[in-house]
Amino acid sequence: MSVHPVEPPAGGLIPRPERSPEALRIALARIAPHRLGEMEQQKNEAFALAAEHNNLGPIRQWLTIWAAEVEIERRPDLATRRRNAEHAAHTLDKDDPAWRAAMDEILAVLNEAREATAGAGRGSTTLTKITSWAAPRLL
Repeated sequence: MSVHPVEPPAGGLIPRPERSPEALRIALARIAPHRLGEMEQQKNEAFALAAEHNNLGPIRQWLTIWAAEVEIERRPDLATRRRNAEHAAHTLDKDDPAWRAAMDEILAVLNEAREATAGAGRGSTTLTKITSWAAPRLL
């Protein structure tokens, strides 16, 4: 399977890949190969949960999460915003109002990435809280 662009690469380091496990893996290998182990581990967990519960929900969720992660990694604007917000979240005291602003920025980046990769007919994927699957780098 290959990566097929759905938009020109002018908006990012590489074209946006199809929303399939192999296309996302190939794209991630090109832009953030250091994250491939994390992606593979979560894919294995998602497939195990899907098999255990006879439900494709975990696989769909994994695709949503990693399509957004690839979107963030391929777009320097989103990657920089998230990196700066994560730095603030890790270094500020949780009582500091700037910590809440940093967390809000992380959610805004994730939401923007998910909306960009949602595609027709998938509906809204807006996040309202951070979970271990939605923000694997924070937890």
